[in-house]
Amino acid sequence: MTYDPAKLKRLIDDGDLIIEFQPIYSLNTQKYIGLEALARGSSDGEIIPPIPIFEHARHTGRLSELDRICREKAMMSFSRQGSAPQLFLNFDADILNSKPPLKGEILRAAQDNHILPQNIIIEVDQSKVTDIFDLMMFVDYYRSRGFLIALDNVGAGAETIDHVMFINPDVIKIDRSVVADIDSDKYKREIFRSIISTAKKIGAMTVAEGTERVDEVITCMIMGVDYFQGFYFQKPDRFNYLFTNEARMRVEDAAKKLNISTKNNETITSIRIESYKRTIYDLINRLLCMEGTDHESELREYVNEHSEIECAYLIDKKGFQITDTIMSDDTVVHEGYHPAIKGVNHDIKNYFYAIKEQIEDPFISGWYISNATGNSCKTISSKMYDRSGNMIVVCVDLKSR
Repeated sequence: MTYDPAKLKRLIDDGDLIIEFQPIYSLNTQKYIGLEALARGSSDGEIIPPIPIFEHARHTGRLSELDRICREKAMMSFSRQGSAPQLFLNFDADILNSKPPLKGEILRAAQDNHILPQNIIIEVDQSKVTDIFDLMMFVDYYRSRGFLIALDNVGAGAETIDHVMFINPDVIKIDRSVVADIDSDKYKREIFRSIISTAKKIGAMTVAEGTERVDEVITCMIMGVDYFQGFYFQKPDRFNYLFTNEARMRVEDAAKKLNISTKNNETITSIRIESYKRTIYDLINRLLCMEGTDHESELREYVNEHSEIECAYLIDKKGFQITDTIMSDDTVVHEGYHPAIKGVNHDIKNYFYAIKEQIEDPFISGWYISNATGNSCKTISSKMYDRSGNMIVVCVDLKSR
């Protein structure tokens, strides 16, 4: 739809903008952890979406002015709502291409509205920045003053990952282009998995943006995302209309559907199996680079890097354990249970026999009570060959979630 440029100019001249908020939810707690502020135009009772307004401002050299108006109105509206935890505040990164805004405008607006910097998460769309160093200067300035930084619309591409590693954001918002139909698209799941892995390495929280269907929610949840934002939970709205009984019921209903669908959804089962395979194959790839004498230290490092792993151990071609059972540092061993040590024979165990006889590789057991710890666990096993050509069976026990 085309809008009259004169009307768009008047919107900016008069500041005729309304602020709507979209909650960002945690399904684990069934509560919202923040609100993203979104500006809309309002003219003679007509609501005008943000894209044509920002495009007009960009073409007329008023982008910085419009961005400032939106931020100030968002903070003013947010400050009136004492119950809101954190404000996700958009910053149009196109501005950085003309002048790095290091004059403290966002800080002053926060102070004027009595909002603590640590309660504001500045969202930056890194794809709009032509000079990564301008972005780094902007981030360093505001982070040093207590603000949190989110990279918005993060998707595929080596450049995107480079920006993530350069900026080291507090929050990574995964773009709708990756989230859409992720339950049925293996390529998108690989992209999503890569982003989640990068986020964990730098300690960033993750948000799946634009979730619209329960299967998207379930898949993202299984793959380790922290929070959700999207029409499935809540469309943007005025603050007073966000937390009605209907909205709360939608969140509760989503959590119930998640529990039911997680148990019954074939896609989720497939994703879990992919995850199990990746766990054992990644470990094998690391062990192949090591001398046999270094295997135990590598097992220990791998186990402690992966919170889902309880222990790992190696078995030779005759079924004898050739390493100690390497436990994660936080594993609880119940009274009366003892992890197996070197020399214990496993030749009749299904996780060894299935590999030796080439029945199933990798082998993935059901859940059972571990003889080593007394905890519920699942064993994954697969084979590798040492430098002398001898088969070794690699075993990993996963913790029950």
